[in-house]
Amino acid sequence: MHNPLLVVSAIAALVTMIFVPPSEAYLGYFNWHTLTCLLCILMVVSAFDSSGLLEYVAHSVVEHVSSLRTLTIVLVLVTLCCSMILSNDMTLVTILPLAVLLLKSIGRERDIPFTFIVITLTANLGGMLLPFGNPHNLYLYTMFGVDFADFVLLMAPPLVLSMVLILLRCLFVQKADFHYRKPPTIILSKPHVVVYTALFALCIAMTLGVVSYPVGALVVIAVLALADRTVFAKTDYALVLTFVCFFVFSGNIAQIPEISFFFNELLSSCGAFVASLLSSQVISNVPTAILLSNFTNDWAGIALGTNIGAVGTPISSLATLITLRQYQKLASEGSGSKGGANNPVGSGLDSNRRFLLRFEAYNFAFLAIVALFEFFIMGVR
Repeated sequence: MHNPLLVVSAIAALVTMIFVPPSEAYLGYFNWHTLTCLLCILMVVSAFDSSGLLEYVAHSVVEHVSSLRTLTIVLVLVTLCCSMILSNDMTLVTILPLAVLLLKSIGRERDIPFTFIVITLTANLGGMLLPFGNPHNLYLYTMFGVDFADFVLLMAPPLVLSMVLILLRCLFVQKADFHYRKPPTIILSKPHVVVYTALFALCIAMTLGVVSYPVGALVVIAVLALADRTVFAKTDYALVLTFVCFFVFSGNIAQIPEISFFFNELLSSCGAFVASLLSSQVISNVPTAILLSNFTNDWAGIALGTNIGAVGTPISSLATLITLRQYQKLASEGSGSKGGANNPVGSGLDSNRRFLLRFEAYNFAFLAIVALFEFFIMGVR
């Protein structure tokens, strides 16, 4: 299933329509500011991907690296920078294949499992700092009219803690010296990068309310139509449709007394932070943010819970499925004649089962440490 979250959200929306038939009231469910800004950001992100900027920067940086430990840290830092401005799924789609290419080129395939783990942790946690770093951040920011500085100050402590823990763990990676040269085929379209950077700045201005989002959207679409029309075919419209479905689902849920009572009780007993944290492990963080925003004004608790809750179970952030699918593909390709996909003999990779156990051990460790830090040290409830 290529877009499991879209399928689930569509089914959920359709089921709730049985209890709350479609009407003009549905139009009030949608946060048009969020949907417009999200669509524009996704289009510009696709444009950046087409320009080859991320791949060029990563290869150029690694060209100045001389050890496996430094390479791992560089990949983490590149992932962090990407996740702050791109969606976590786009970051993983870009960085994971690059990491595989680089590690294979220096004969370190056996380090792919650990590298995948730290890159995924960074992608899922790194986007929490800024309102446009994660799709649900954008929604909460526009939905509650949050002050930019307030949002950043709230999310800075868990981000700093997460990155300190990841980088400290990377210091224990074997040094393993090597020499790498960027392939001559890695080129960059500088004029396009300048244009796309300006468009991304415009998207940020739209998010912050500095520029009218309908006007900004028209500018983004017009410029991309002139610069590279293929971007429109590569844009992740499924994510926008997923938001539409969850708006319908959460809006209808709020109209059903029994379910509304359940969520109100859950939030009053656990608080928005814990409720969001737990819900993210079961239904993922994006639908959790949209759903719980109908029952509480505690945007801070929801933001912290859904961002920290991005690690944990494989579905806490569905971008994680990208990592698991990518690893499964690698394990299958590397499996030897003496084993199968679960025993990739000769590839240096862990089996799928062992990788998943190792992956989840790291995820739940980070979930526990960062959540307890917010609960006991920062006093979030």
